[in-house]
Amino acid sequence: MVFTLGCAQRQAFFAVLPNADGSSGAITVSDNNQNSLLLDKPYAASEEKSGKIAPAVTNASDVQQVFGNALAAQPILPAHFRLYFERDTDTLTPESAQQYRAVFDDIKRRPVYQVEVIGYTDTLGTQAYNQRLSLKRAEAIRDRLIRDGLNARSISVAGRGELDPAVPTAPQTSEPRNRRVEITVR
Repeated sequence: MVFTLGCAQRQAFFAVLPNADGSSGAITVSDNNQNSLLLDKPYAASEEKSGKIAPAVTNASDVQQVFGNALAAQPILPAHFRLYFERDTDTLTPESAQQYRAVFDDIKRRPVYQVEVIGYTDTLGTQAYNQRLSLKRAEAIRDRLIRDGLNARSISVAGRGELDPAVPTAPQTSEPRNRRVEITVR
């Protein structure tokens, strides 16, 4: 993320902010005299004064002070989750039952949210049966979210059956990683 700031002495200020994982992108800043400066590390910065660019020193505290209001106004980025099911059921695996809490907590931290739940199956059974089971899985997660206090109008569900497998397999193959719901939270 890059921000610019105009002020009396400083004509422009550029700062590279870190991603959530600590990495960052990079930008090249150029002035009218064709001088350029590569900013390729978190909190790398430059400023322009009198039409010339120069490196600048900044840190997380400085960025918060200057850009705090703009940063606070950013929307929360979408999140994606996968929960897995026991074979031929709409019952979550024990691991996914525990992970459900992370899904719910992510949704609750958002002042406004839209949740999309899409169910899938492996290739065991008929396509018609798998379509029904995939929808049943998505509906089970929606119903649980509603029971836990989320707004039903903010949750959409769909079933994709055995379409779009996470792990491609031959027909009539049991594959636990395909027995899932994918949840997108915006």
